[in-house]
Amino acid sequence: MAKDTFLFLPAKIIEGVIVMLTTALYTKLFITEAYGSFQIINTTMLVAYLICASWLTNSATRYIGDELKKDSGRAFYSTIISSYLAISAAVCAICLVLYLAGSNSSWPAGALMFAAYTLFMMLNAMLVQAGLIKWSIILSLTDVSVKLAAAYFFAGMLPSGAGTPYPAVFASASGDFIASVGALFALNIPYLYKPSRFSKSLFSGLMRFGFPLIGVSVSVGLLNMVDRYIVVLSMGKAPFAVYSANYAISSGVFTMLMVGVMRGVYPAVLSAWRDGGREKAVPYLDAGVRLYALIALPSAAGLVAVGSLLSRILFARPEYHAGAPVIGITACAMFFMGLTEYANKAYELTKNTVPVLQNAAFSAVIKVASSFLLLPLFGISGAAFGTFLAFLFYFVLTALRAKKLFIFHMSARRKLNIFISSALCALAAYSASMLPVHPAVALILAVFAGFFVYASSIVLSGEVKNELDFIMKRLKIKKI
Repeated sequence: MAKDTFLFLPAKIIEGVIVMLTTALYTKLFITEAYGSFQIINTTMLVAYLICASWLTNSATRYIGDELKKDSGRAFYSTIISSYLAISAAVCAICLVLYLAGSNSSWPAGALMFAAYTLFMMLNAMLVQAGLIKWSIILSLTDVSVKLAAAYFFAGMLPSGAGTPYPAVFASASGDFIASVGALFALNIPYLYKPSRFSKSLFSGLMRFGFPLIGVSVSVGLLNMVDRYIVVLSMGKAPFAVYSANYAISSGVFTMLMVGVMRGVYPAVLSAWRDGGREKAVPYLDAGVRLYALIALPSAAGLVAVGSLLSRILFARPEYHAGAPVIGITACAMFFMGLTEYANKAYELTKNTVPVLQNAAFSAVIKVASSFLLLPLFGISGAAFGTFLAFLFYFVLTALRAKKLFIFHMSARRKLNIFISSALCALAAYSASMLPVHPAVALILAVFAGFFVYASSIVLSGEVKNELDFIMKRLKIKKI
């Protein structure tokens, strides 16, 4: 479990850094309204994915391991790719009709992003389950790197340049499509796919598994994204651009952390559940939560400490700096979102996803109500506070209800060790960020100070004694 996690995690950290640089580039390259329009298109595309295609990704992830053993995936790949093509064609047709009815070019742009994003999400999940982890890492990094570089190319090539969101749309779609081509060949799909191999019985099985999860995906998706629509509807595109840019820093970092840790943890938990049920799975779940907390809590604390400095460095346009508090608030919210993922494993392992839907729906209501109430008081930061309250509520509600089945456990001593070390990390990082030096130098010093203090504190607490002993033994073996 730890081996897979520490293989994914460094790659996901690099990916998170590239995502931050991409956000910084886009906010510098595009005028504020154009960046806001891009984020609206992007968010709407994500909602469309959750409604129309997330079920196929979930089903593909669940079935690929079993189907590869049967006929090397011939029927499976043919059924999955044909289903994807049908869904994408339907979405593109709907967007074309909406475009012709209203002459809004955002609809075709959204359809392009939908087709590209859906394909790579599905294929990348399949790569991991097929054991092609290195391919997943390489192609994920390729995806985000192309999105970073291609924006310049399209901004220079298109007539309107950076005055519209379309260079960002084409850059995003290009990254997903190029990575998807690599994934197709890594999975050997071009040599195995034939439309005639489409299996109706397999498709029915995919639907039976995936369709009940649509409600869960939509509920969780709304919980994640409804604040963006609230901001743009209440305040307009320019404030929304400021909110989404600062929000993207924390959400990008934490998405990578959560994926990096979970992709190492969940296969081990799932395997233990199949072998021995709850008794064998829970210790792996406990270990996974501890690992997540060791990495995620100091990350959240650090982002709270340096959020203002980070915003000033990443965003060249000063109007984005007003949204700096969003970084720290969102980091705290995302920490609880990650914890909830582990609490939800009780429902996922027992194949009872109705409570997940209910909990996410209740939390989305909290998010909408609190965001509307707090926006007039705190401006765009009010939406971030609403997000924090919603994810805190989501975690507490899920944890209380999941206790009836089982839930992860961490001793009070472990919690205290990690919390105190993370608080010291934040204090050290904040102190370094206030030094009278160039902002970039201050940020570097803050990162190193926070890391050094956290590492020292967590080691002195004895929390990572087993890990240190393991490393020392490995070093001794290599010397021998």
